[in-house]
Amino acid sequence: MSFNPRLAPHMTKIPSNPIFHLLPILNEPGFISFAPGAPDADTFPVNDIKNITDEILEDKTDVILQYGSTEGYPPARRAMAKMISRYGLSPSPEEIIVTTGGQQSIDLLCRLLIEPGDVALVESPTYSATLQILKSHRALTIPLESDGDGYLPEDLEEKIKIFNPKLVYLIPTFKNPSGTTINMERRIAAAEITGRHGILLIEDDPYRDLRYSGDHLPAIKSFDHTGNVVFLTSTSKILCPGTRVAAAYIPDTLSQAMVVAKQIADMHSATLPQAIVSEFINRGLLDPHIKRLCGMYGKKLEAMRAAISAFFPDCIKITEPEGGLFIWCVCPEGADTNKLLEAAIKKRVAFIPGEQFFADGSGKNTFRMNFSNAKLGDIAKGIEILGQVLYENV
Repeated sequence: MSFNPRLAPHMTKIPSNPIFHLLPILNEPGFISFAPGAPDADTFPVNDIKNITDEILEDKTDVILQYGSTEGYPPARRAMAKMISRYGLSPSPEEIIVTTGGQQSIDLLCRLLIEPGDVALVESPTYSATLQILKSHRALTIPLESDGDGYLPEDLEEKIKIFNPKLVYLIPTFKNPSGTTINMERRIAAAEITGRHGILLIEDDPYRDLRYSGDHLPAIKSFDHTGNVVFLTSTSKILCPGTRVAAAYIPDTLSQAMVVAKQIADMHSATLPQAIVSEFINRGLLDPHIKRLCGMYGKKLEAMRAAISAFFPDCIKITEPEGGLFIWCVCPEGADTNKLLEAAIKKRVAFIPGEQFFADGSGKNTFRMNFSNAKLGDIAKGIEILGQVLYENV
């Protein structure tokens, strides 16, 4: 008789991220994928990373390969504080906790705040992994109404009064999945409203450096006067995701509890990747690297926009991001993008259906496309094929 594990009932209700089911197909030769929210591997600064790794393993082996501090490798905390200071914020290294990717920061904060049945407010749509995390903690996740400028402040105010949430989660810049950005007025309002009600606001901002046009906006955290805003960022999208180095800028009131939660989770993030990232930043390599990224990704974004204009039916509405990694597409009501994906895969093109990004299970007529990971020369071809699928099925 085979072993039958007795899974916790709430975990059986959490779907797997569909991107992982697609991966074996996406890696086949000749397949054009707009599915994964991944950077272009050709942008990875391999030589710089190799040189840095060789040097630190030569000079600091006893530190780098040993157990480390839960809060993070001290040079990495300093480097991440330096990186965040470019956003108009002024964290000290002591206010930074290094985490294993941005998702771990979100999970740890949920561990600290969420009991089964507690409410979290999120934009609609929002990052699907955050919805998975909230489900795993058995939160009641309530969507906020949103438009092209982000969440609606009047809806946030009303739902705080109705639901008394434990936290609010926002992606202010080039949001995954829609690519939209919260405007200045609503950034100020987010800090003011949540601060006035004493509710934790998680500001998840890993895409802000990837701006190809327009002006940078200040972080919501810069308008925080009560210490209720946690600012999260990551090097996954701007350096390379395999390092899994992210940072949480944590208020003093949460810092020690966050450290305890991380000790339980993994003791500390791997020190070698932290050391690589800290050296990359401290040697002045990050800003030139980001400039190169923006040049490459800006061309890919424009290529995808031009191809959509040429090949998509007029009934498909898209967002117009100024940066980030994604374009969001809305089909007419009644369309089912899961079925569209099946038809697209037969023609060796892929995207991500939008339903998984909605807390209330809506969004069946939406889909997300990533432009950073595809080869520039494949974008127009892939969009033309996808346009044929749309004409045939919408």
